[in-house]
Amino acid sequence: MIPDPVQTPLWLDLAAVTTSALGGSLVAVRAKFDVTGVVALGILTGLGGGLLRDILLNQLPVAIKNPWYIVAAVLASAVVAVLAHQMTKLVWLLLIFDAAALGLYGVTGANKALANGISPVPAILVGLIAGLGGGIICDLMTTKPPAIFQRGHLYATAAFLGLVLYVIAIKLGAPANETAVVAALIIFGLRIAARSRDWKAPQPVDVPHEIRKRLDSD
Repeated sequence: MIPDPVQTPLWLDLAAVTTSALGGSLVAVRAKFDVTGVVALGILTGLGGGLLRDILLNQLPVAIKNPWYIVAAVLASAVVAVLAHQMTKLVWLLLIFDAAALGLYGVTGANKALANGISPVPAILVGLIAGLGGGIICDLMTTKPPAIFQRGHLYATAAFLGLVLYVIAIKLGAPANETAVVAALIIFGLRIAARSRDWKAPQPVDVPHEIRKRLDSD
């Protein structure tokens, strides 16, 4: 069994909940939701990744067992609701919260899967679903196509690369807690760098057509 930072330390999972809730409630403010809608979307986004993670692992969601998860989501959403005017001026906050949540939830999801005996490849998938789940719920609730299905700056790719490095490091015997923090920072950094440097995933390619075109040009 691998030490599980989702359980110890608790702050890592609560950080994921808080950043996700802040991002979701900020999206709700920008979509002109009322106070109830802002808090509700913040809670759904904040807890969504963890709920999906625990359901995939066939466990009672930790947010149901520990009241601090709901408290963290509510408090984060309430902060945005009462500081809405000031926070909407800081557009970059949404990117920061989104990138932080992607890294934190992705790493805690993969780690919890490994700690419960899941093999590396499915553990990476659990981490991806946990990291992306809150954002997908937020997009669906605001009637937007989920970001993961649109061509844009590296999102799922950033999470995937970070989680692969994380799982490899854990399997090589790296300390779990320190590696989790480093991996979350890598995912965060890749996401921010992709936006600032305009890194995008390539479009699908028709390989036979490209080969024929090159042969004809020769």
